[in-house]
Amino acid sequence: MNRQVLYDFLECKDNRINELKTWLKDSYFPEIINRLNSDLSRKRFGLYQGEVIPTNERNLTDVRTRLGLLFEFELARISNGLLQENGIDDLFWCYVVANRFPDLEVRNINGERFLRFEVKCLQCVAEEKSANFDTLKKDIDPKSDYVVVCLWDWSDSKSDSINWDSVPVIYKIYVFNAYSLASLRDFYWLNTPPKDVGDGNQGFDVRFALTCKNGLYIKEGENYGKINRFWNAKFSYVVPPALNEIKNEYIEFQDEIVFEGFKVIAQKDCHLGVTALPMKDSADDDSIYGYQKDDVAFLFSPRKRFSNKQLLELAIEKQLSKIVKINDNYRSSIYVMMDGCLEATQQNIKPKRIKEFLHRP
Repeated sequence: MNRQVLYDFLECKDNRINELKTWLKDSYFPEIINRLNSDLSRKRFGLYQGEVIPTNERNLTDVRTRLGLLFEFELARISNGLLQENGIDDLFWCYVVANRFPDLEVRNINGERFLRFEVKCLQCVAEEKSANFDTLKKDIDPKSDYVVVCLWDWSDSKSDSINWDSVPVIYKIYVFNAYSLASLRDFYWLNTPPKDVGDGNQGFDVRFALTCKNGLYIKEGENYGKINRFWNAKFSYVVPPALNEIKNEYIEFQDEIVFEGFKVIAQKDCHLGVTALPMKDSADDDSIYGYQKDDVAFLFSPRKRFSNKQLLELAIEKQLSKIVKINDNYRSSIYVMMDGCLEATQQNIKPKRIKEFLHRP
């Protein structure tokens, strides 16, 4: 990585501001992913000698929170290592210890602040990807502040040198301009007030978002800051032109993070494996809506809707005996071919129970 380029971008030079996000997205964080996914880094996060993580939702949330914090520390450690490798000793990544936005900052030895990063970590298979970004726009610098989202999950891949049982793998790191993302979030939220708002309004005070129920104002504590609920593709309002780019970027992000969880469930948790054939409408189509192995298929319903008739036609065409249709909350419906008919045998099944039903005769 070029020393001068690192300087120019990390110091957020005004003449490079338009290129900064592209550099972070296409150059800087791909290098961070490579290093996070190296044995040298992954060994710090591994499960060893039969260690297991909790399976109940309450403690799973604690594990995800813990790993998110560790990823944040490791990202800063690797970033500081990159600076040292390039002979840069007057810049460094530091932690924001006040437990407020952001998580990490780039400073120089005089204490001057440059780039700032809020780091969010989402596990692919989490049913509710509930990382929060509720910082008000007044506290965000549009030139220097970014939201970084790390998408990860557990992997059973083995190492030639380290005998772990399982380790996390980072699938992708998404980079958003924090001010633009907050603008999209607020436009959507202000235009989707609760039905029982009464005589009040949806809005903000100087500290946080306010909602109103039956005329009574309260601090909004439900969906305002949830990073996967900043937009809905079916939302009828037309965004201002300035928000078109971030809207399209965010919709792609929403689709990808949920689809990656579907892939993990189908390929790893339900043992289809990476050799499962991707299902799509044509060979030239980039959009995969499912995976098939032998006579079993997993379909991701948000990407392609099937009527019962179309499901039967698909089962006949692909010679399927079972179809698992999974929604964006990873709830499943299981269909079984019986005497030329496709019957729904189970509905609203959680991912951890899919294998149980698939292996029933």
